[in-house]
Parts: sequence; C-alpha cells; structure tokens
Amino acid sequence: MILINFVILIVCFFIFLYNLYFVSKEDILLIRRDILINKIFNLAILSAIASLFFARLFYILSYPNQIFNSLLGFVAFTYHPGLSLMGAIAGGLLFISLYSKYKNYPIGRILDLFTVSLLGVLPIVYILIFIASLGKTDTVFNIFLIISFIISLVFIKGVYKLSEKGELKDGSFSLIFLTVFSLLYFLIMLFSNLEDFSFLKVENLLSFVVIFLSIGLLVNQEVMNKFLSKK
Repeated sequence: MILINFVILIVCFFIFLYNLYFVSKEDILLIRRDILINKIFNLAILSAIASLFFARLFYILSYPNQIFNSLLGFVAFTYHPGLSLMGAIAGGLLFISLYSKYKNYPIGRILDLFTVSLLGVLPIVYILIFIASLGKTDTVFNIFLIISFIISLVFIKGVYKLSEKGELKDGSFSLIFLTVFSLLYFLIMLFSNLEDFSFLKVENLLSFVVIFLSIGLLVNQEVMNKFLSKK
C-alpha cells in the first residue's frame, strides 16, 4: 500500500507539471523576464525534492521515533511511512520563494502559478489514495478529501480570477491559500483529537506560525501598501 501511494504521488507530480505548464506558457510577465518553461520545470523538480524533505522532517519532529534516528530511517519513507502535508506545502513554498529571490524571478507571480497548479492536483491525490485504499481511510483523511475539493474549487474558480484581473497583487493568492489551508489544517487536527491534541507538537506550531505570518504578509501587501500609496 505504501508503494502504491508513492506511485500515486509520482503520477500526480506529472499532472502538477502539466498544470504548471498550462498556466505558465503564456504568462506575459515570465515572457518579458525571459523565464522559459524549462526554468520553471527545473524549479518544480527542486521544489518537489524540498517539499518531500520538509514533509519528512516535520513529520519526524512531530512524531519522534527511534526508527528515524538514522539517515536510512529518515530517507526510507516507503518502508517507514510518515509525511507532513503542512510541512510539504509550507516548506515547498518557502523554497520557491528563496530560489526565486536568488534567481531574480518575480516571487509573487511564481508562487501564484505554483499554488494554482498544486490546487489543480490536490483533490486528485486524495481521491486516488481513497480508491487505492478501497475506501478504508480514517476520518481525518476523509475530511481532508472533502476540504481539498472545496478549497480547489473556491480558489481556482474564485480567488484566482481576482488575481488574473489584477485585483490582487502577485503573491496575495498564495498568501490567502496558505492562511485558509493552515487554519483548516489546525482546526481539523484540533477537533479530530481533542483529548491528545498538543499545541507544542511541531506540526501544530508550524500551522499556527504560518497562519499569522501569512496574514501579516497579506495585510502588509494588500492593505498597508495601498494605504501608504494614498498619502
């Protein structure tokens, strides 16, 4: 089953690459900056590796076990499963931001393109795993399955349209997604296990930090900058 889930992730990564190609190929800003699709794909592959690393790291920090004390235990996630979705998304977007800054790419636009591409494949990941598991998934997984469809629909059909029209600044789409996703993730983890929930668990702390950091950056970008520009 672990191997099947890994194959599903590989398949969905190629779907993600297609989504990324579709939204990036005619992007005017990327064309003006001479950022070709091969450069975007290079970033996608590197960010996938970074996401996998952070997903594993934050899972191990949140659920420590002697198995993970060795390098083999860390990298052999197909034998010793455990990945953090929150760690993957937050870590991946952080890597994309740092890499884009290093390469002098438009950080906000790059983040938005990667985020909308991710949203296009996120429900597919869950539904394929659900099918492969023959529907024998736990309550938390089923909640995330439903939430992934709702978030993807709302953001792709609603929020992203505002970004395309210029009503949101580049990067704001990604910040709104991070805020909403982190908040929902935190609440699901909280109410799915109230008795054993711990705010000090690394994964929960990460969600908490990402929520307020995203809100702060969003307010600074969409509210404060507009307020100061009027003066």
